[in-house]
Amino acid sequence: MAQFQRPRGTRDFGPEEMASRRWAESRMRQSISSFGYREIATPTFEHSDLFIARSGPQIIDQIYIFKDKGGRELALRPELTAPVMRFYYSDLRNLPKPLRIFYFGNCFRYERPQKGRYREFWQMGVEYIGKRTPQAAAEVILAAISSLKSTGLSKFEVRVGHVELLGTMLKRWGLDPSVDRELMIAIDKKDEASIRELLKNTGEKDTESLISLVTSTYGEDEYERILDNALNEDENLKKTADELRMVMSFLFQSGARVRMDPSISRGLDYYDGIVFEIDSPDLGAEKQICGGGAYSLTSVFGGDVEGIGFGLGFDRIMVALGGGAIPEPEGTDDKKVYVAPLDNGMFDRAFKISMTLREAGITCVMETSERNLKRSISSALSSGCRYLVILGEEETRKNTVSLKDLRTRSQTELPMDSLVEYILSS
Repeated sequence: MAQFQRPRGTRDFGPEEMASRRWAESRMRQSISSFGYREIATPTFEHSDLFIARSGPQIIDQIYIFKDKGGRELALRPELTAPVMRFYYSDLRNLPKPLRIFYFGNCFRYERPQKGRYREFWQMGVEYIGKRTPQAAAEVILAAISSLKSTGLSKFEVRVGHVELLGTMLKRWGLDPSVDRELMIAIDKKDEASIRELLKNTGEKDTESLISLVTSTYGEDEYERILDNALNEDENLKKTADELRMVMSFLFQSGARVRMDPSISRGLDYYDGIVFEIDSPDLGAEKQICGGGAYSLTSVFGGDVEGIGFGLGFDRIMVALGGGAIPEPEGTDDKKVYVAPLDNGMFDRAFKISMTLREAGITCVMETSERNLKRSISSALSSGCRYLVILGEEETRKNTVSLKDLRTRSQTELPMDSLVEYILSS
């Protein structure tokens, strides 16, 4: 009898392992859905030129390319963002903005297999397509954090930065990020020895301060000092620093444990704003389990295609979890809530309330496009929300919320600490 082996870099999953994977997957889907994101799917293979246009001709050596019986050159998808953007631009671009979508699927890359890295692997991703506000960036990062926590994973590190911050700092040292690719790789890996060696030819004497800056991360009590120092040296960084400062503030207000990392570049040219990475220290060299940020794909697809998104490495997450599954609790999607701050001064409170609702198992969509109440109500109705939480100056002063039932059109004012109980018991 012939002995057939599975292809190198692929895996078989037995019943127990599949139960663990399905449980973790369902928890992550539920968590991301609680932010108001809806799932889409794209084909397993696409025309190869899609991936070449997005990643450059160097991707050819990493992907599985074949010709079909009609002679068309196709490729198994090496990642999910390009197919999703292709789908958006061809069929979804006329949907109301912001468009919140997520996806889960298998991908294929021809590379050396190792722990947490396979030739067939699974990814989960999120795309927020629309006006790129600091509120939207914070929401996307919180969605990534919440999805990881939903699996029971507790040991991970979240680092947030801005592409312009790193680029401007390097240019002050006479360095060009688009040319000094070897240096960018060393900075991304926080390889002090390599950075020091590569900086020898710059003629700068004060390289140690740069090395310290790009190899360190900064917490809640430190990051503003670093941003202020950067502003003192280059006033052109004001918009970048203000944006990053707002995102960090929203994240801290939401209870997230994050650190600012000036060195994050993400390594792809289409990232042009806020960027973030999440690591699981227990995974060693292949520790990154999530990466994302603000991007523009206009050069690839034409038109106005920009947003904020991330990709989660599902296989690495499963390695970090170490297996095991528990029963999944029932959800409460029938009580979907839309949180509408009436002005920008209410967003700190809106983030806190939104996270409180989600942690109680209530699906919550937050207004992040700075729209007025009338348009927020319209968005809430189109999102299928039953309740609208209204946050104005009067409610903030009294530490209450106005809760509108969009089915009965009744409205009531509630103490903040009674909101979750009221919604769950209604």
